Amino acid sequence: MNIIVQSASGHIFARPDTSWEKDNEDLYLPEMVKSLDFCPVLFARVSKPGRSIGSAFASRYYDAIGFGLMLYPHFEDGDSQNPELFAQSLCLDHCSFLPYPLYNPITLGQPGNEFLLKLNSTELFRCSAPDRNFIEETLCRASRFCYLRVGDIVAADLVPRRPLELLQGSEQHIMALYCENTVLDFYIK
Repeated sequence: MNIIVQSASGHIFARPDTSWEKDNEDLYLPEMVKSLDFCPVLFARVSKPGRSIGSAFASRYYDAIGFGLMLYPHFEDGDSQNPELFAQSLCLDHCSFLPYPLYNPITLGQPGNEFLLKLNSTELFRCSAPDRNFIEETLCRASRFCYLRVGDIVAADLVPRRPLELLQGSEQHIMALYCENTVLDFYIK
């Protein structure tokens, strides 16, 4: 199982399955991490294998969607713009928060369905659920670069990465809601 991500700028990259955190367990940052960036994402679970999927058929290749959060650590030993350090940041265990249960794709584009992300009760991000075309275009684009297998996750950044303002020496509480249900609820320690 892989996690294929489309960045806000349209680039495609993969994160290993060891980065997947589906159970909302707390994140314990290693000492080498000096700061974090975050990016809210919309993701889909691939239900049918395929490559170079056409947009007319994209809806046949996924069966559930969800909203989550990708974290990108900055390490003490280097420049975060270095491509090798960016690749290393993708491998940090449990930094792709893509929770279960997943939602039916028909919830996308429905009036009133919002995704809300909070850090310590302060709103970080809010958006109305985009329509299905947004995730289907991402799935089609990702399938041009790699073969999608059943169980893979295809995610699309909702905005460019932003710094996560962490308070030194204290736990940080991350919480997110979709359709008024809690989808993320964990601490960064």
